[in-house]
Amino acid sequence: MKGSAIVVATLTLGLAACATQPQGQNTGAQNQPAQQNPAATAQMQQNQQALIDAQRAEDQQEENARLKQAKGEQEKAIHLGLVKKMIDQNNGYAALAHLDSYDKKWGADLKSRLLRADALRKTGQYDQAEQVYQSLLGSGDDQGQVWYGLGKISIEKGKLNAAEVRLEKAVQIDPLKIDAYTDLGLVYLLDGKKDLSYNALMKASELSNQDPKILANLALWGLVFNDLDMSMDIANRLQWSDNTRNKVMAQANTIKRRLKVQGDPQ
Repeated sequence: MKGSAIVVATLTLGLAACATQPQGQNTGAQNQPAQQNPAATAQMQQNQQALIDAQRAEDQQEENARLKQAKGEQEKAIHLGLVKKMIDQNNGYAALAHLDSYDKKWGADLKSRLLRADALRKTGQYDQAEQVYQSLLGSGDDQGQVWYGLGKISIEKGKLNAAEVRLEKAVQIDPLKIDAYTDLGLVYLLDGKKDLSYNALMKASELSNQDPKILANLALWGLVFNDLDMSMDIANRLQWSDNTRNKVMAQANTIKRRLKVQGDPQ
């Protein structure tokens, strides 16, 4: 009987041990998660870093290209600014030399071509200048300057009717272009167009804050159309010498004779 009791107790303990183990759970090596291959992990990290480095290199290359382009545009603007200053100071031949250098380095563009036309005009090369101006019609933003240049060439060639049309086009495109109003006022004056001349010269004078050269043109207008008080006031304000007064008076008399030949001023 005792032997049977021992067997029963052993079986009971065995069953109890089995009952304490959760169902579906493995033991031993099966309980450990699968480990990644170290070589594969290292390769994946290297690939990710290579992608990051490649993107950084591409971004840096784009930034360098942008900076290089910006620097080039700045250098071009400085060079063209120097050329314009030369033209304004009547150093047209030096301006043309610098434009040759500019074109060799960067290639001619709309801005450099317009300055070349201005420089050719300032050096008396009117036919060449006109060809360049004509080639720029309809291209670029500064069409007012193109028409102004063409108008100036017409004046130099004595073609006042063409000059009038071209200068009118210049102020239509650029209503604040002082030089165009000044020359247009003088063209009107030579053609005896009293009111149109006065209006153009007054616009030029007020826009320029009464530039002495433009005031001198108004004084000339006054002498031609017998507004002697205005002419005298301007002469006194500008403190003209007797020699200057005589020169302006001589110009006025020349214009008067010209208008008398043409007929009564309008």
